[in-house]
Amino acid sequence: MKAPLLLSLILFLAACSSLPSKKDKAEIDLASALSGEAILGYPVSLNELPSEDLLWLSSEVRDFLATLAPDSDSRHRLAALIRAFEEREFLVQYDENSTLSAMETYRQERGNCLAFTLMMVAMARELGAEAYFNQVEVPPVWSHDEAETFVLYRHINMVSESLRGRRVVDFNLAAYDPVYKQFELDDTTAFSLYYSNRGIELMRAGERKQAFLHLRKAVEMSPERSDLWANLGAMYSHFGFLQEAEQSYRKSLFLKNNNLTAISNLERLYRFKGEEGLADIYAKRARFHRERNPYYLYYQAREAYEVGEYRQAEKHLRRAVWRYEGDHRFHFLLGLARYQLGNMAASRASFEEAFSLVTGPSTAKAYERKLNLLLK
Repeated sequence: MKAPLLLSLILFLAACSSLPSKKDKAEIDLASALSGEAILGYPVSLNELPSEDLLWLSSEVRDFLATLAPDSDSRHRLAALIRAFEEREFLVQYDENSTLSAMETYRQERGNCLAFTLMMVAMARELGAEAYFNQVEVPPVWSHDEAETFVLYRHINMVSESLRGRRVVDFNLAAYDPVYKQFELDDTTAFSLYYSNRGIELMRAGERKQAFLHLRKAVEMSPERSDLWANLGAMYSHFGFLQEAEQSYRKSLFLKNNNLTAISNLERLYRFKGEEGLADIYAKRARFHRERNPYYLYYQAREAYEVGEYRQAEKHLRRAVWRYEGDHRFHFLLGLARYQLGNMAASRASFEEAFSLVTGPSTAKAYERKLNLLLK
């Protein structure tokens, strides 16, 4: 039994300019990683890969949708669908570990953001509405328990556009912030994210064959997405197949040389193999990336603020704002740090900037509550 490695995953749920190592320049050999022979005992054929109709809806669901504002146009019918969900005519409970098809999401009444979006896109199109998958670049966060682990969440929601404007349908619309970068995904790419997510869930359940088949399907559908190759590598790392993991991570970096998940996991892989020189190179690349990433600076500032190191927090936040001034969280925490340091004019300016960037009323109210508590 091969020993598993500690790994980081890109879930669908930054830059590094260090010089490449010799490993980066070496030819990438993906034959074994793609064949699956290490896991299956034989090379996989493409017709063995899963092929689900992810947007299929049963006649029962289609009959229900037919009752929603049947004499109205598609825009009003979509509004009726959203109202039906809000009024609990059908239920979906959030479950981050459940990547399901549209029909399974409806049947099981649970799912993550991608599962919910698959269901809503399928329903919206059944109603005649134009609907597409939308990827939202939710800012990266670092775990408090393991500051070295970088987790990038791929948040997916649905967008429907008509002559009346753009409508976003999100599992948690109150927390959705339109200031985040976002872009349309074609169906093939969205489906590849489904297979990658599902593969990681199967990996965690110990189902190595199905995990491989789903992740292999993902890279077959969207071979130019760096994150999918990083997840394939993570699966191989998890089950102890280090050669296949290494080549998958290197393919991920070939497609996107600042993919921190692949960089960090290569460091761990080489450290595990005792190749300390290579591990140090990738550790340096990861450190270079983190220390120049405004969200990592924000993480450091938050840690400093919580232990009363307000000047250090201010220093990190000034650097974060210099690198990216469009996140209200940076300015709000900077205002708090400056308040604690007694710099009231600068504190007020930071708070004003934070509120000017807030787009959601729930966030503004949360900030107001914090300020009221601070000023008591």
